[in-house]
Amino acid sequence: MAAVSVIPTAGADPSADLMGMLPSGYGSDSCAPADSTGALAAVTCRDNSLAGGPTYAAYWLFGDDTALRDAFAAYLMRPDWAPATCPGRASPEPTPVLGVDGDRYGLIACGRNTGTDWHLKDGAVAWTHDADRFLGVAYVGYQGQAFPADLFAWAAAQLNTGDGSRP
Repeated sequence: MAAVSVIPTAGADPSADLMGMLPSGYGSDSCAPADSTGALAAVTCRDNSLAGGPTYAAYWLFGDDTALRDAFAAYLMRPDWAPATCPGRASPEPTPVLGVDGDRYGLIACGRNTGTDWHLKDGAVAWTHDADRFLGVAYVGYQGQAFPADLFAWAAAQLNTGDGSRP
């Protein structure tokens, strides 16, 4: 079976598409374009205003499934990403999220930042929405607990599959 890529239509604006996919809670000046190498568009955002929302996040929009999968896997292999077990999970491995039809909606994984700015970007959640070829990685500053469960709940809400089911 051949891989199918979606090529953006002429006049399409991937940056506008990505901005339309961002979670709510960001002000008009919260997000800025970022390096989109390997992606159609990328932004970084700060200070989501929703309960449990991230203090820092990065979002990407990809042109094909392979690029999305590769970017998600590469992010989880970064030297400043330490896998962590998401609340309610048995393993730190990425977990598939299924839609109401049983098809995979995306993946979700939790981690911790081990970089020099770990206290600003401590707990992390990375997730995909496969149909949109969307990747999000959200961080919250150090809060003194094993894992910031509020951040995971916020990210899980972003994966709502339409019927109220969560990962």
